[in-house]
Amino acid sequence: MPDVVEYGRFRPYVDGVGESEVLNLIIDWRREEDGMHWMKKATMLSAITVILILSQGVLYAETSLKSAQDAYIKAQTAWEKGDWDTAMSLSDEALKINKRHKEAWQLKGQIYWQMKNHEMALKSYQEYLKIDPKNALVWVNLSMALFELERYKDMEESYAKALEIDPKYTPLYQSMGVNYLKMGRYEDANKAFAALHELGDSSIYFSWTKRMLQIINPDNAPPENWKASADSYQTVLDLSDPTKSGYLVMLTSSDGTGFRFSGSLDNPFKYAPNFDVWNGSMIFDKRGEGLLTNGTHFRYRRISGDTLTVEEGVITNWRMDLTSKKCFLLAK
Repeated sequence: MPDVVEYGRFRPYVDGVGESEVLNLIIDWRREEDGMHWMKKATMLSAITVILILSQGVLYAETSLKSAQDAYIKAQTAWEKGDWDTAMSLSDEALKINKRHKEAWQLKGQIYWQMKNHEMALKSYQEYLKIDPKNALVWVNLSMALFELERYKDMEESYAKALEIDPKYTPLYQSMGVNYLKMGRYEDANKAFAALHELGDSSIYFSWTKRMLQIINPDNAPPENWKASADSYQTVLDLSDPTKSGYLVMLTSSDGTGFRFSGSLDNPFKYAPNFDVWNGSMIFDKRGEGLLTNGTHFRYRRISGDTLTVEEGVITNWRMDLTSKKCFLLAK
């Protein structure tokens, strides 16, 4: 027989029901209560199991991240020692453990760049930027890879991204200036080097672009009516072999002196990147350094967007007098 308490608990619900039926109800209730008890235990055990699994997952993730970082640190050390193959292998190991290890992607990009594998360097930097698109340095590195791949429009878009992130980032202006100089875009290069100068840094190429603007931009050239003959300047250097001379724009001298050079259309001197000269002279005066004098032949290449422009002519009154101009669509 059930105790009074249990029986009493059922009494309000069993009026008119026999004692045997009441006993059955009590037994069923106990079974149900026991079932609920075990369900609670099972639920608790399930919760504990989930917590243990999650804890193990977190522990595994932390261990994986540490292992990836260890591999990256070893890769960085190998790279600094000049062991590129080992550095690349360790970077791959880090990324196998943690594909989102952005520093490993950046290091791979640097190694590929040094190996002159610009396509793979580009892909590595792109992987980095999928993880962290706010790194101005990597956007600059991406731009440099795009330049080497002759993807100039994409290069400019990449520079714009870096500029948006950090408009005071000096390596950005250094890179822009150099690449624009190589493209024959002297005005853009000059603006980049001017910005670099304003930020407290400097580049020798800034003076190069200033001298080039005196030649390509009439607004920066001496007055057109200024008459000055190379014969009235003391010739202190006479160049005859283009293969033994670097960029003439690097040369300097005192006012009142000048250089002469020979060369030819097929074997010209390089005045500056993308600017060839032959059979002419340059003078140094308070009105300008390295001014090309009348009769100097030139060839000027300039890349803008997907177009290469080649201009040829003769310097007349401190200005470019074109004899031909050709445009070429760059292959994509």
